[in-house]
Amino acid sequence: MNDFEQKYRQIEAENKRLKKAVGELSILNDLALAISGSLDSEKIVRAIISRSIRAVDAEQGDITMVVEDRENPTRTLVRSMISSGIHSPLHLNQNLLGWMLINKKPLLINEPASDERFRNVKWDESVRSLLCAPLMAKSKLIGILTAYNKKGDGLFDESDQRLLSIIAAQSAQVVENARLYQEEQAYQETRRELEVASGIQKKMLPSTPPEMDGYALDGRNLTAQSVGGDYFDYLPLDDGQWMICLGDISGKGLSAALLMSNLQAILRGQVLHVDSPSEILRNANIQLYHSTHAEKFATLFLGIIDTRTHTLRYSSAGHDYPFLISRDGSVRRLEANGLPLGMFQVSEYEDDSIVLQPGDSLFVYSDGITESMNPAEEEFGEVNLEKELVSAGTDRCMPEKLIDRIFSACFAHSGNQPLSDDMTALVLARNPKQQRRPP
Repeated sequence: MNDFEQKYRQIEAENKRLKKAVGELSILNDLALAISGSLDSEKIVRAIISRSIRAVDAEQGDITMVVEDRENPTRTLVRSMISSGIHSPLHLNQNLLGWMLINKKPLLINEPASDERFRNVKWDESVRSLLCAPLMAKSKLIGILTAYNKKGDGLFDESDQRLLSIIAAQSAQVVENARLYQEEQAYQETRRELEVASGIQKKMLPSTPPEMDGYALDGRNLTAQSVGGDYFDYLPLDDGQWMICLGDISGKGLSAALLMSNLQAILRGQVLHVDSPSEILRNANIQLYHSTHAEKFATLFLGIIDTRTHTLRYSSAGHDYPFLISRDGSVRRLEANGLPLGMFQVSEYEDDSIVLQPGDSLFVYSDGITESMNPAEEEFGEVNLEKELVSAGTDRCMPEKLIDRIFSACFAHSGNQPLSDDMTALVLARNPKQQRRPP
């Protein structure tokens, strides 16, 4: 070979190299244009896959997205897999996924069955060769770009591996930004839905104190989250009678709120035609049992006050015993036994009754009050609650002021830490100036 021929071949090789480099730059530029202006993660991923398989002359490709398991940070989960769809879908083998999670570097396999790194792996028969490149965002593996089967039964080479790695490196942050954007959009949508749910829930609870002959009645609910599972209600019945109740659904958040609304509908449907508090609870228990899972239940105190005879008939489904505070400051608990609603298909409940004297006050509450924690993780407790009720003086007969006092005491105890549970209270007070009427 003379000098001229040697020089010619060198120029020809250089031209091929430059032509290939121009082609690669064209692919990368085309990909950048396709994905840079979009925040649609699926559109971005499909654009990356289509350009990748064209760049390395592969039959098909996919991107496997991975995410840390929040409950177990040492474990990584496959979140989604999107394929080019040109042939029957191929997805990343679990052994390969594990290898990429450990090594976080490109991988080239041209003879899968004989590759010493994966001797015990059972390969899909249609996989003849593959290339993998990690999608890294801020030194964190967020996904794996894979190309399968070089066209024409060829073999992937180091230049293919290099190009796929460049594509993965340039695409990773765009993919991550799109994912974060979609997560933010989903979060905002959830917030909007919770705000709507919170507004609906607030409207389901009584908003103003009712006017009752010789009595004052009021309640308040403060949720730990946007929506909660505590519930209070009062409803006028016939002949000067009123239903009052306060309940606590297990758990917090939207699921508890949904069960709370179900319980309200059940009780309001029962109390209009059933006279006995215990029977109302028996019927409510059966309906709640059939409409929820076993791990969801509700505690409830329910009473019916007759403003003519001043008799309060009541029953309880596993709820904290209310406090009855007399005009002289003495305190007793209204103890009534019964299992929470929804735990068992058949549960029995008992009725009991008291006569409210002038100046008597009934304080019904949820455990979010007594279980309020201070920074030292000490509960507010029933002892402190009783002390506040006894020392309230004339405020005991003014439900709004009494509730203000108890809530303020809880906040002072907890040091204004965020609520760990819903707080709800209901106060029924007989006018201290009213004399007892004959039945």
